[in-house]
Amino acid sequence: MIVITGGRGVVGTPLCEQLDSSELAYLSISRNPQPRSRSLVSDLNMPMTANVLEKLSSANILIHCAPIWLLPRHLPSLGNTQIKRLIVFSSTSVLSKRQSSDASEQSLVTQLADAERDITAFCAEKNWALTIFRPSMIYGYGLDQNVMHIARFLKRFGFMLLVGKANGGRQPVHSSDLVLACLSALENPKTHNQTYNLAGGEVITYREMVSRIAKGLGRKPRLLSMPLWLFRAGLSLASKLGRFAYTPDMANRMNQDLVYDIQDAKRDFNYRPEPFLQHPARDLRFEP
Repeated sequence: MIVITGGRGVVGTPLCEQLDSSELAYLSISRNPQPRSRSLVSDLNMPMTANVLEKLSSANILIHCAPIWLLPRHLPSLGNTQIKRLIVFSSTSVLSKRQSSDASEQSLVTQLADAERDITAFCAEKNWALTIFRPSMIYGYGLDQNVMHIARFLKRFGFMLLVGKANGGRQPVHSSDLVLACLSALENPKTHNQTYNLAGGEVITYREMVSRIAKGLGRKPRLLSMPLWLFRAGLSLASKLGRFAYTPDMANRMNQDLVYDIQDAKRDFNYRPEPFLQHPARDLRFEP
């Protein structure tokens, strides 16, 4: 049986839907699960209850789609189940934000790196077959906090502020490609004890990414460029006022390439991600 943590997230939701149409048995864990028989209520910020652990006793595969740093504390308890296979989602942020001057981003890098290290050590000790996926900017089905953040801004204000040319490369990855990666790697021994970057199938500039989102909303792209110093000053003020969750370092990265090598994933499990935003009506959905 497969256990999926983060079953209501941007990856967990389509993964559960895919498994619903298969013959694979699974249980989904979430704080706010779907009203389905294969869901369990459990907050990973808290210890798992004896009742939850009992229901997981026959599990042999864990796919961790929740934030990676929530998993290490639960591994000793899960070590008493039959789990021997673990696929866990980290992030390419562990690579791209290493040099960030922002304290919160440095904290994120530390959380990601520490969790990867602790999980790897545990799996080596228990002889679990581990695969770590590091996706780039995830989007899909209106569930993400990346593309949809830009889409909401464009929908509300009708324009987007950019720094300079905003020509930094991006590789947004659709959540359905991450689901396929999970299923392809599940029984594939080539992926055991490996770490893969999972980026999208197309490299585009930050400017082009925003332009496509605008067009996907049926709007004419209104992209207003400004110098870095002015953008940073305005962003710092807006952040202090609590209006935006951006940092000045995010402005810097609009002109930096965040591009990743996915050749290992292509070689080992035929990873073939789709180009960016092929189906805007599907992926730019707003909650009522």
